[in-house]
Amino acid sequence: MRTGFIGRIGMATAGMVVTVAGLACAPAQASPASCPLPAADRIVALNDIQNLMGRYNHQGTMKGEGTLADLFALRTEGVSWKTPGGPVGIAAMKARFADPDEVQAPGILHMHSMLSPVIEVAGDGETAKGVWDSFGASVNGPDDVGGWLAVKYGVDFVKEDGVWKIWHLQVYPFYSTKYDKSITQTAKERAARPPQPMVAGQTGRDVPRAAGPNGAPPAARPGYVMPASVWHYDGKSTPQGPFIPVPYCHFDPATSY
Repeated sequence: MRTGFIGRIGMATAGMVVTVAGLACAPAQASPASCPLPAADRIVALNDIQNLMGRYNHQGTMKGEGTLADLFALRTEGVSWKTPGGPVGIAAMKARFADPDEVQAPGILHMHSMLSPVIEVAGDGETAKGVWDSFGASVNGPDDVGGWLAVKYGVDFVKEDGVWKIWHLQVYPFYSTKYDKSITQTAKERAARPPQPMVAGQTGRDVPRAAGPNGAPPAARPGYVMPASVWHYDGKSTPQGPFIPVPYCHFDPATSY
């Protein structure tokens, strides 16, 4: 069954930092006072980044994921889209966008709203960081009852030829539930199910698959990173999500989403 990118929620291990009380904390940064970005440049950057993530929302919702290629830094090493099984690296990203199944099919509805943004532009003006909440519907066809999804986004941005692009995007799940079930009911049902092996499918979407020979986990699609863990609301633990960006001078890989 086809699932949208907000539905493939998960957390890859790369770029994660120490978590305190359910919220990841960024490593210490150099004081932005030592590399102030002119206010006019900061305002322009903030506007461009807001529009960039708005396009991510609208294009993905209305036209399908294949239309998002021009939003990512596909000429910058390390570009990534960290959903479960999501592509990491230039070659894997290009292959994902070239997949004909990335076109939005009739009867499919996946909302990718971008809410409560916190954005910080580096003092050198070359990178930026931001987090967003996202809530919306997920309908996989006209006969699907549909469901609700809530996630957070953590995103690093970089300039390519003077244009802001998405460099690293990671999705942090909070909950997903069918339209006719409460969040807590879904959490209880998920806890009662045995874990299923997952593999990135032919189109880069994670779906339950049979285990490999002798019960070994099936191999992931080359160039894709399978998540080490996926946090969902369970009624027991505190939420795990991205750290809120703070002012900084230059990009530090230790703070990558």
